[in-house]
Amino acid sequence: MKKFLVILLCMVCAHMAQASHIIGGQVYYKYLGTNGTNLKYSITLKLYRICGDGERIAKMPTAVYLSAFDKSDYRRTGQYLITQTAFEVKDQAKIDPCIVNPPVICYQMGTYTTNIELPANAEGYTIAFQSCCRDPYMENIIAEPIPGGRPGDLGTGATYFADIPGSTIGYPNNSSPVFNKEEATLVCSDKKFTYDFSATDPDNDELTYEFCDAYKGGLTSDGQVPPPAFAPPYNYVQYKSPFSGGSPLGLTVTIDPKTGIISGTAPAAGKYVVTVCVHESRNGKRIGTLRKDFHINITSCVKQVTAAMPEKYADCSSLTVTFTNNSTLGKPYYWDFGDGNIKETTSAEPFQYTYAREGTYTVKLYVDKTSNCGDSATAIVYAYPVFKPDFTSAGACINKETKFNAITPTRSDAGAVVYHKWEFGDGDTSNLAGNLSHTYTTPGTYDVKLYARNAKGCEQTVTHPITIYANPPFTATNDTLLCAKDSLHMRAGSTLTGTYAWTPANYFILRPNTPDPIVFPPKSATYKVVFTDSQGCTNSKDIKVDVRDTIHVRTIADSTVCTSDQVHLPSYSDGLYAYRWIELSTGQVVSQTPDAYVTPAPPRQSYAIEVSLGKCRSADTVSLKVVDPPKATAAPDTTLCFGVPVTLRATGGAYYRWTPAYYVDKSSSPVTLAHPVDTTLFTVTVTDTLGCPKPVTATALVKVVPKVNAFAGNDTIIMLNTPFQMNATGGVRYTWSPPDGLNSRNIYNPVTTYNHDITYTVTAYTQEGCTGTDDIFVRFIKGPDIYIPNAFSPNGDGLNDVFRPLPVGIVQIEFFRVFDRWGKLMYSTTTYMKGWDGTVNGNIAAVGTYVWVVQGKDINNETVQRKGTVTLVR
Repeated sequence: MKKFLVILLCMVCAHMAQASHIIGGQVYYKYLGTNGTNLKYSITLKLYRICGDGERIAKMPTAVYLSAFDKSDYRRTGQYLITQTAFEVKDQAKIDPCIVNPPVICYQMGTYTTNIELPANAEGYTIAFQSCCRDPYMENIIAEPIPGGRPGDLGTGATYFADIPGSTIGYPNNSSPVFNKEEATLVCSDKKFTYDFSATDPDNDELTYEFCDAYKGGLTSDGQVPPPAFAPPYNYVQYKSPFSGGSPLGLTVTIDPKTGIISGTAPAAGKYVVTVCVHESRNGKRIGTLRKDFHINITSCVKQVTAAMPEKYADCSSLTVTFTNNSTLGKPYYWDFGDGNIKETTSAEPFQYTYAREGTYTVKLYVDKTSNCGDSATAIVYAYPVFKPDFTSAGACINKETKFNAITPTRSDAGAVVYHKWEFGDGDTSNLAGNLSHTYTTPGTYDVKLYARNAKGCEQTVTHPITIYANPPFTATNDTLLCAKDSLHMRAGSTLTGTYAWTPANYFILRPNTPDPIVFPPKSATYKVVFTDSQGCTNSKDIKVDVRDTIHVRTIADSTVCTSDQVHLPSYSDGLYAYRWIELSTGQVVSQTPDAYVTPAPPRQSYAIEVSLGKCRSADTVSLKVVDPPKATAAPDTTLCFGVPVTLRATGGAYYRWTPAYYVDKSSSPVTLAHPVDTTLFTVTVTDTLGCPKPVTATALVKVVPKVNAFAGNDTIIMLNTPFQMNATGGVRYTWSPPDGLNSRNIYNPVTTYNHDITYTVTAYTQEGCTGTDDIFVRFIKGPDIYIPNAFSPNGDGLNDVFRPLPVGIVQIEFFRVFDRWGKLMYSTTTYMKGWDGTVNGNIAAVGTYVWVVQGKDINNETVQRKGTVTLVR
């Protein structure tokens, strides 16, 4: 996605959040003639403000003060209150129609014009206006507290002024230039742009242009008329690095001093302060300066089509060039290679093109060429023989010269190198070619870059890391042990050329000025080696030689281990020696490290640890008795009904531990009672006292049949002389009791015709023989009819909390309604066996008498309706 820069000359079109007021202005004047000894001028102040209002956004002033100061001593000579003479809202600008969702451009321009008379003087006058507050969130200036403002208010302020020349300049009849345009434009960020910022002078004076510093402002005001300006001189705003008054948009944007054309590459998103100065000169003498201070706002937007590729292909690796396309995806692309050949494609992937002849070509890429919103980009291609510069370096010691040598291409047709630039990685650079030297003062690794360009325009950047040291790197023998009966071959070395010196040179050492001397000290000693490189830089190392008359080693005591277990055999010595473990019965070497891991065979196995330092020797042995671990058992594997305990038994050792312990009565006993609630794998850990400390486990799986959830059915009311079929669940077979009135007691769905209230109990059996029981109460009532209680008490005690009809022989409830005594509906339902809980819309109903009505269809499809009253008590 591309971003675009919106330059709203003399304004910013976006709403600013805090203390945002005037965002630009200028003062200019016109000479009107004389009145006696006085000079007459028309003075104009133009102020620019964003559109819109807000709590902290000041309105355009209804009037302003312009102040006149004598430039000889900055004495105030006049103060003019000017009512606004013109007001314009500008919300139109020429915006590229191919930009998606262009920003809204709107600003206000207030004009304040008056005629004044000034006595003729030598130095002339300054006509000034001050505003207290700029937007505090500018990218290129530092926001400062507003003078006279509230704590925390930031805004820096602005001063707009014009200098009228005096008799010393020689042209008191001068009129200032006037800028030609008062409009907004849209410029794409990261792309080149131009804008005509020219002015016209009524006296036809010579005009020159430059970016210049903006000025701070004055006091704040709560009214609509800003306070009069302070006397000069005025202070500049502070710019943030890398911006300045001369580069307010960065180094990529400049202004042509002769034409006033602003051009360059737009900066990143943000708001910027920019001031343009127009200097007028007559007959080689500068008369005055017209200043225009304005803000720039950068906003994000997207063009429908954007063409983009590198600006040049100059590596000259061959006549085959790899072109890259960074344009809008999914469009047709038209490539003109500058040699008469073209390529049309819809792919944005990189591709290679080979030129037939050497040369410099201008390549043009068109994106969506036939569309009104198409775009294009150009690049320069240098198609020449291989250009491969390189360099070498010598010397890497700090505070001494490191020499660099540029290696130029050897092919005669590759073109001579015409430009070099070195970057040494420490901030220093050079443009010297060939051999040069650089001195580093701090050790470290530096990325040295050489940029080279030849006469044909080919360019390459070569980077090599170089390590600078305070002491030249080298290696030497580490601190070591030495048997008193032996000599030691010392060694030192480096990738650099240099010399070596060992000290003390006269203490039991042969060839002390070589990298590999031989030493044979009779007792412990420290030798020092000094390495000196070709630049005279040195490094050294001390090597301690610990001389031993005897050496010592031991291992663990004899012990008992378990059959098939791997055993760790450690050794404990008084130095780092050569190690060797031997299995004594076979003489086999089992390890050559300080520790050994062995699996001894029963009934016993012995091992020796031997250490050596040259001609010095020492050894120790260990014997391991091998016994079998205990043989553990656990029982039973069984199946239980829920709630039935089981006796667990274990054998095979002296000590026992059952898990999970929560379900057993005695977890450390070989025989214990367990109470599992579901299927559980019980594990017993068995240890013995016969020598093998290894714990052994055994398991018993106890499967628990889940609790039998027998269900006989819900208690029910049956019409007299009507058969009722029950339906039990929860088992695979069933038994009912008592048998009274049942057509069968050994089926899950017997039919009863008892005609008396009775409770039946069903026993449900699982496949394993586990049982569960449940009851059902069957009440026989005359019907069909609907029975209604005359009172209920919805107090939450679980008794008579719901008022509902009891249908007997009724197959459908058409409605059940409850009203208060004034006829207001309190409850209504058509759901079978559902009732009123004594609340209305979540609120508790009052104690008292209520009217009800219920209607339904009986088993004969006859309508049954009942009415009555019920008393609600609590």
